[in-house]
Amino acid sequence: MDATVVVGDLRLSGLILREAIQPSLFARFMIGFTEAIAGLTRENDGWFDRFTGDGFISYWIDSASTEPAVERLTGFCQAVMPAADSLISKLKQNSRNFPTGVGLSLGADAGRCELVRVEGSLTLIGSPVVGATRMADGAAANQTILNVYLGEAMRRESDRLTANGIQLERTSIRTKEYPAGQEAFELRFPGYGRTIRAPG
Repeated sequence: MDATVVVGDLRLSGLILREAIQPSLFARFMIGFTEAIAGLTRENDGWFDRFTGDGFISYWIDSASTEPAVERLTGFCQAVMPAADSLISKLKQNSRNFPTGVGLSLGADAGRCELVRVEGSLTLIGSPVVGATRMADGAAANQTILNVYLGEAMRRESDRLTANGIQLERTSIRTKEYPAGQEAFELRFPGYGRTIRAPG
């Protein structure tokens, strides 16, 4: 089956936990954020796969048409950013020191996947999961990066994106597999864009 996968990663979460005044509050805030993301995934007709400790994986089983996929993906990503802002505001209130470069990075990819059962739960495996993870790793805080395969498919719908104030721009990101850089697309939503990534 074909699927679109979105991976979210909270940048510098280890530093935030280390600086937390009450570590239990950090855990409570992350749980609340995860529950919100799971709800937003379902509201956009997707499947919440799992919480990854400082992020999440959600996916959508694709139909033959790209039109609903564009709306679901952009609707979900656009809704996630305010939820991340709320989380970061709470984390700041519970922090001794707050580093720059904190924010949610999103990565997305699409393609052939398999649904498998692992220890009684269903999960998705396939190159789009790896690709979305790579895009999230290469993204800065408040940045949404699409693997080039998905970006090219979205580019064909660019008129519909720009009508909603969404920009799609070709870019290059550095990843572990491609340290010199690899092609990708950045999806920019009104009010959200790239922030400076802190060293390390």
